Amino acid sequence: MDIVCKLEKEILEIRKKLVCKEQELLEVKEKMGTAQINSKNGCDLDKRNSLKVQFGDSIPKWAIERYSRQILLPDIGVRGQENLMRGKVLIVGAGGLGCPAAVYLAGAGVGEIGIVDYDTVDITNIHRQFLHTEKEANTSKAESAANSLRSINSRIKVTAYKIQLDSSNALEIASNYDAILDCSDNVPTRYMLSDVAVIAKIPLISGSALKMEGQLTIYGYRGQGPDDEPGPCYRCVFPRPPPPEAVGSCSANGVAGPVPGAIGALQALEAIKLLVGHARDKLLVGRMLIFDGEDMSFRTVKLRPRNVQCPSCSENPTITKLVDYEIFCSAQANDKDLNLDILPPENRITVTELAGKLTGDVSEKRHLLVDVRSAPEFNMCKIDGAVNYPIDDLRKDKMDALLTEIRKCTSQVTFICRRGNDSQIAAKRVLDVIEDKHKNKIKDLTGGLHAWSKYIDHDFPVY
Repeated sequence: MDIVCKLEKEILEIRKKLVCKEQELLEVKEKMGTAQINSKNGCDLDKRNSLKVQFGDSIPKWAIERYSRQILLPDIGVRGQENLMRGKVLIVGAGGLGCPAAVYLAGAGVGEIGIVDYDTVDITNIHRQFLHTEKEANTSKAESAANSLRSINSRIKVTAYKIQLDSSNALEIASNYDAILDCSDNVPTRYMLSDVAVIAKIPLISGSALKMEGQLTIYGYRGQGPDDEPGPCYRCVFPRPPPPEAVGSCSANGVAGPVPGAIGALQALEAIKLLVGHARDKLLVGRMLIFDGEDMSFRTVKLRPRNVQCPSCSENPTITKLVDYEIFCSAQANDKDLNLDILPPENRITVTELAGKLTGDVSEKRHLLVDVRSAPEFNMCKIDGAVNYPIDDLRKDKMDALLTEIRKCTSQVTFICRRGNDSQIAAKRVLDVIEDKHKNKIKDLTGGLHAWSKYIDHDFPVY
């Protein structure tokens, strides 16, 4: 296996060098000029120049050939293609939304694309994030996406930002671009990008996807002329952040790959329309597109109008600089594993301790394993003997049934989830209502099933 990893790493390095050399070759050719004539044709450069062939207003031959299918559209044309080739778009997130958006922007010939992503490629990403391959596992998402885009279109500039965008760097980076695509997956980043868009006067094309649903709109639109009515910002529509527990994520709730694919592609289309110069009524300003993959329906709903007293985008804003958005939203600005610590040590147990107890317990019924993941997760994989009580269902009847089982248990009760966070929350709910005599047998599995896979059963899947 070591030699395989070594060879894969060497191949990846060679590919990166090849991309750099191709870009270098392209720059040299452009400096030399593209009008070199093969001597076999019996025509020299002077004769070629005497023909005075005109390639559009300022579009070179290669661009006409490459982008002709979209230049043919009256909505784009030569002037629109010129705008695209001069355009600069920042994509925040090289994931399920960012990958398809980036592909279509690169294909359309957008002159410069910036890609921001702090994360590395994981095998769970690839079912929807198709700029990455298996060989890029554990490498930078931003670099992986940038290299793929350069292989798609060597004529454009692609900049990879291998950082987490935050209040200290967002404005400086975003100010170099004409439009921002919010392809993130968390609320703090959405508020931050909205404020960035307003302060820097850059339109924000915001997409989201979860399970079988997707949404798309444009925030912070300021129009092309004095009579072009401004659109709302994110704060106009959502003045207050939602409770953290009410916000889902792809890692926790799942997503069908084509859903972010569709929304990401439409984000690219809106960016192209913006750069080309489409009017407000042709853009998703003040409107939100909602896609339901279950019944394959699209509908557009009207958003709240711009709030004339908005703290961010009004004529007299109170938010004139970026703040700490994790504090404002009481949530993380990334999808890294949380490490909740809400139970005392006496109510927690390590995977090693649990494995020892299960091995030494001759009666499985004596030790109660309560798995609080969703039913689909539980059906994917579970520890033998566990029972499923999804945390989202722990209300009156289900909670009463669980409390009854716990009271009957003569040994230990261990709460389990994927990472050791939801299990703590569920255990805390039980500890708050159950009688004192039962509290000492209630435990939470520290690190959850991820730790179980790492330290006990290496064949147990991590997702």
